[in-house]
Amino acid sequence: MPKTLFICILLSLLPIFIVSTILPDFDSGIEYMLLVGILFVMQSAIMLYYFITSGIKTIDMKCLLFSFIFTISQFITFLISSLTMGINYLEIVNVFARFISVFIFLCIPSKMSISKDEFMRFMQFIVALGLVASLYNMIINFKEMLNILNISNPYEVNFSSFYSNRNSFAQLLFFSIVANTFLYSENKRKFNLLYYLIYFINVFLTLSRTVLACVVIFLMVLSYVYNMNRIKASVVVFIFIIGSIVLVTNKPEIRNFIIDMVVRKEHGTSGRSELWFIAINILNEINWIFGVGYMSSMDIIKSMSKDLQEFHSFYIETLVGGGIIDILLHCIIFVVIIRRVKIISRIDRKIGVIYLSAYISLLFYALFESASIFTMGYVGTLFTIFIVTIPLLYSNGFLSKSAT
Repeated sequence: MPKTLFICILLSLLPIFIVSTILPDFDSGIEYMLLVGILFVMQSAIMLYYFITSGIKTIDMKCLLFSFIFTISQFITFLISSLTMGINYLEIVNVFARFISVFIFLCIPSKMSISKDEFMRFMQFIVALGLVASLYNMIINFKEMLNILNISNPYEVNFSSFYSNRNSFAQLLFFSIVANTFLYSENKRKFNLLYYLIYFINVFLTLSRTVLACVVIFLMVLSYVYNMNRIKASVVVFIFIIGSIVLVTNKPEIRNFIIDMVVRKEHGTSGRSELWFIAINILNEINWIFGVGYMSSMDIIKSMSKDLQEFHSFYIETLVGGGIIDILLHCIIFVVIIRRVKIISRIDRKIGVIYLSAYISLLFYALFESASIFTMGYVGTLFTIFIVTIPLLYSNGFLSKSAT
């Protein structure tokens, strides 16, 4: 199962890799969407094959019922939007994709489980992908990386590895840091500390304020919640903070760079707040209960010729795409998975605490960046597998043991 899930992530990453390294204009045509759809079908086929050939051929009926409700709500959104505004027929594809995604990443794993070794193997895959992307980024951008303190505009550089933009690359780096924390908590190997260094350098290079804040939140929450190492972790965090203050104080060029290029106070929300107000106006005019549809909302943004092509907030995007109903359905998923994390914490406290810290960071991340679960494409696949499927599979092993 870990290898199968990781293959699904790699398949969803393939179109992005092609655009960033081989065909830069490939994502502007219908061929790109067709490729994304074909690879999504391949993901589904791989998961179905694994399910059919596995010893467990049953699924949780509650999960199946949820998948139908999840899909029906979006179908109602499509019907309402078709009566009040223009129809984007890709919305129908999105409706079916949501059902298939819930089925393969929630229903199929609902009665399966993975061992701790399999859990760690999946995390090793994520760590390896993060290392490959990080080293690739440092190699192709080596000269620009050495000159980063001299840039005058944070948007004149784009350290994004083989991703289409630095936000997607930064997402992977955050998940890689979390995955590396799982591994380090278990084996305490020194090369995992080297991995941290490589990830932190690349997170800094992305100049992604949101992911930088997420990493800080993740480490601070982890050091506080993890009682066994609270004193040790607090000392490490304290030394890091003092060292950073001393470095910034003695190096004005670093201080100015952080203020101007990283914090970017004068840039504010980089156009996000304007889009959020637009989203609220759209909901006021059309429908707060069911929204307007994910594809239709993107069409509205494009028609306004905005620089940003998405709302850059999971909560806003979900509200506009599926309304209050869709937000509530996502909340149900989050509550169920957090309960599963609590089950993990009772048996394997280190893993549970790390996951809880990651969840708190991701809830903050979702305020300012587009994230999704149970959607077609790379972002939806990565987020769904990492924050839903894997903790579900790992906690199932504990539930089955307690049942026997």
